[in-house]
Amino acid sequence: MKKGYSFIAKALCLVLLFSPLRGRAEEGMRQTTHATLFGLGRVNHLDTYLSPLEYKGPQATFLHRTDRLLRRNPNILYQTWTQGEFSYAHNPAGNVHDIGGALHYDMGWGRIWKNLLLPNLDVSVSGLAGGTFGFLYNERNGNNPAQARAQLRLSAALGGDYRFRIRRQTLTLRYQLHLPLLGMAFLPRYGQSYYHLFVQGQRDHNLVCTHVADAFSPCQLLTLDIPVRRSVLTVGYLSDIRQLQANGLKQHQYVRSFVVGYTRSLSIVRRKNEK
Repeated sequence: MKKGYSFIAKALCLVLLFSPLRGRAEEGMRQTTHATLFGLGRVNHLDTYLSPLEYKGPQATFLHRTDRLLRRNPNILYQTWTQGEFSYAHNPAGNVHDIGGALHYDMGWGRIWKNLLLPNLDVSVSGLAGGTFGFLYNERNGNNPAQARAQLRLSAALGGDYRFRIRRQTLTLRYQLHLPLLGMAFLPRYGQSYYHLFVQGQRDHNLVCTHVADAFSPCQLLTLDIPVRRSVLTVGYLSDIRQLQANGLKQHQYVRSFVVGYTRSLSIVRRKNEK
């Protein structure tokens, strides 16, 4: 168990770098903000296709978020969210392990309200479209050792940025919530092997529709931007819950991670003679 944490921590230390302090948005500019985060935490997951037991262990997470304000209308927001993860978990007895990994990507448009309710408080609401591709491998199973993860979704996103000062430094507290509302997922039925599914073509409603009731999966990110010389250090907490119940199977994945990284902003100045 300790070896798993040590390996993941060393990998994160190799890639964590700082970049220049983000710029200030001004009228006549197009501002793009990038946040790159690396996380280490705990995962608690269940997949009854592979095992009726719940597995727990360390998980490493990579997250990159981009927020872009349109030049002609700075109240319109374009967002992308890329998240990768890798986990190494064990059963309650500690004698069986599984390995999991996934890539999540979401993009969409939204509206931002600046100085809403409070000074220096910006609130945004967005609609996102995205998908997930991943796997979960169990080292003990013989006939069905792995489970594929494939999903498409439409989500709602709520965000908030609050700027405040401590001495001469301006800090930013950020919160973002993603909630999938409707989608489609690939899922075999209980006992249905991938050999029969793909080789023999024995398909049985393996594409299932998902919604909030059977796949309640909120993802929340809370971060704090701290200026450090010419860089902006970002620290925070990630709570990622993913659930699905269909085709006689149950899946859930609860992730709680501490994240650290950097945030930077790029501003493109619009010239007076530019159309």
